[in-house]
Amino acid sequence: MSVHIGLMIWKEMKQQNLSVSDFAVALNFSKTKAQELLNAATIDILILVRISEILNYNFFSYYETGKVFSKIELHEKNKLTAEVDRLKALLNEKNKALELQERLNKIQLSTISLLEKGQFR
Repeated sequence: MSVHIGLMIWKEMKQQNLSVSDFAVALNFSKTKAQELLNAATIDILILVRISEILNYNFFSYYETGKVFSKIELHEKNKLTAEVDRLKALLNEKNKALELQERLNKIQLSTISLLEKGQFR
């Protein structure tokens, strides 16, 4: 799939009523450099990140249907799933520890109560 990313950026700018001059200022580029970006079929990834942030639009979505992104997405999903599972296990252990602490507190209160009763007889 061939994407002319400069054209996609230009379309989004027009949608948001953003001029090339304002776009250039936001990027801290000259107007000429900004226009070159809009004419470019490819753009440096770090610049595309900045543009995505400025326009609040995910321009990477045009590429996500590719095999590379699918593999990355699956890998990230698997990593996140593993992390969620790890955190769930930690939460379960924490809850068990809290239950044990509550039981211990009840036993201690009961012991204190028995000792107080024995002391005041």
